[in-house]
This record gives sequence, structure tokens and C-alpha cells, in this order.
Amino acid sequence: MNLRDQFSSLFWLAISILVVFGGVSIRGNVGTFHYPGPGFLPFWAGVGLGVFSIILLVRSSLAKKEGGGLRELIGKKWRNVALVVGSLFVYAILLPSIGYLITTFGLLILLLGLLGRMRLWVRVGGALIIAVSTYVIFDVWLQLQLPAGILDF
Repeated sequence: MNLRDQFSSLFWLAISILVVFGGVSIRGNVGTFHYPGPGFLPFWAGVGLGVFSIILLVRSSLAKKEGGGLRELIGKKWRNVALVVGSLFVYAILLPSIGYLITTFGLLILLLGLLGRMRLWVRVGGALIIAVSTYVIFDVWLQLQLPAGILDF
């Protein structure tokens, strides 16, 4: 058995259960495929996530043992995991006050830096392209209201 896959599949199974209950509790209306309610997408996303986590749990339980057990779980990559989780919390806090474009741009520079050794201009350019293109898709084309923050447009 692969201990990492088992822990991660149990974690995602718990998250999927929370998402399913969250989807059902949104005004108590999941709806149907033809007339979806407000909880439709979270409900079915949670179901899909739960199915995939169960498949991973079964596969990891039936597989032969790999690695050194619990020591394998604690490695050098935990620093990156902590940075990603912490940056997402900071992103959620700063998003309403600073705005979508600036906050997303900063988050993406950090996340692209964690992917590996990229040149600074590649990170900045990639973050700029992604932030602006998602802004155009969601705010301009789909007309969804994104937090403007200090950029008032």
C-alpha cells in the first residue's frame, strides 16, 4: 500500500463529503440536469471528487507497498505546500480590498516561482497573461463582477 495515496484519498474524500453537504444545503435545491438549482454544481463536483478519491483509496490499498512509510510523507516539499496554502489564505484576505487583477497577479508570480527555476520575466509575463486573460473572460465576456479593489474599473 502507498501511504501517501491513502492519506490524500481520505483527505479528499472528507472534502468531497463537505462539498456534497454544502451543495445540498444551498437553499435546499440541487435541481435537475434540465433545471439546475444553486447547489447543482457543488453537489455534483463533490460527488465526482468523492468517486475519484474512493478509486484512489482502493487502488492504493491493493497496490504493493512502496517507499519507507511515514518517513516518506515528511519531506522537503512540505515547505512548498505550506507556502501555497498560506498564500491562498492571504489571497482570500487581500482580494476584496486590493482587487482581482493585482492580487491574482501577485499570487501567480509566487505559484509560478514554486514550480521550478523560471526566469523572472517568464514568471511575470505568465502571471500577467493569466491574470488579464481570466479577467477578460470572467469580467468582460461573462460579465461576472470581480472585486475591483484599488483599481476602480
